[in-house]
Amino acid sequence: MTSTSHDAHAPLTLVVREWSRLGVTGFGGPPAHVSLLRKLCVEKHAWIDEAEFEHALAATNLLPGPASTQMAMYCAWRVRGALGALVGGVCFITPRLIIIGLAAIFINDAAPGWIAGIALGAGAAGVIIVVWWH
Repeated sequence: MTSTSHDAHAPLTLVVREWSRLGVTGFGGPPAHVSLLRKLCVEKHAWIDEAEFEHALAATNLLPGPASTQMAMYCAWRVRGALGALVGGVCFITPRLIIIGLAAIFINDAAPGWIAGIALGAGAAGVIIVVWWH
């Protein structure tokens, strides 16, 4: 792996913005997440070259746990170092944790009216995000 694309001086706000966006709009599971990471880190910003991305993907597929989350943290590390990996991982994972919490509320039929209203609005926003993304 080359170290030429590693820029520990990239703004942390960039990691927060991009990895939060991936966490919120990354529908489709790990294959979609990896594709979005490739588009962001290899094609759009050239932070990582294609060969390094493929090597990292192969390595994360050998490790236990979700490869897309590991790839998100690796890519954030390449952009902003250890702090970037930590922040990128949190920003990438947090939306999923919120969804799990909301799902638990809805499964138990314990959702107050205001949460049900937010869910309806989020459903409409989800359609808009998917259309806007593509």
